[in-house]
Amino acid sequence: MKKILAVAGLAAIGFAVTAFVAPKVSTDDTFEGVVTYTMSIDNPQAASMMQNSSLKIYMKAGKVKTITDMGMQKYTTFSDKSTPDAPIILVEVMGNKYQLKTDPAKKKDDTKPVIKYTDETKTVAGYTCHKAEITVTGKDGQSYTTNVYYTEDLPSYSGSRDQFQGLKGFPLEYTMSQQGMNISIAATNVSKQSVTDDTFTVPSGYKLMTAEEMQADIQKQMSGGN
Repeated sequence: MKKILAVAGLAAIGFAVTAFVAPKVSTDDTFEGVVTYTMSIDNPQAASMMQNSSLKIYMKAGKVKTITDMGMQKYTTFSDKSTPDAPIILVEVMGNKYQLKTDPAKKKDDTKPVIKYTDETKTVAGYTCHKAEITVTGKDGQSYTTNVYYTEDLPSYSGSRDQFQGLKGFPLEYTMSQQGMNISIAATNVSKQSVTDDTFTVPSGYKLMTAEEMQADIQKQMSGGN
């Protein structure tokens, strides 16, 4: 069980860091509101620990706050259009609070995903979405393809090094793979509403660590501190 929890935790960390890091809202900054997603995973043991997991994105005037709540773990990312390569990533797991150190030098990546647009459409959260096949080549040389349904009725939203870079719309449904598990994310509600400025205030009390240091600390605690 500890091994499954560790894998699920590391998968979640990977998801939080790559899926919605350093978002860049398009020139259309008029949308203000909240997009709510549900999350599911195809590993039965991990799924039992991640019941009612959700993801919410708050947007206002070029500022974005993403909350990934996976029950036993919670990830919050703050980003701003004016400083797209300097996101603030907070992690809460096993009663501990971490803030991930970011290295601007590592954010530059010339490898861009290859996007194939298709004619297939479906309705997600009330929005007509088009299907795109996004292929990313990892550092190991292997290629990974993600099917994503996106809408052009919301601001385009992609990070400087995430799998949605260059996508001509806002992703409302997709499936991604982490640590041999498939995590499916689908929007259930898009709410155009007022978002208060203090939504984007970063809380204090988090230990500043690199992702590697945090993962080592989590694994140490899972093994009883040995």
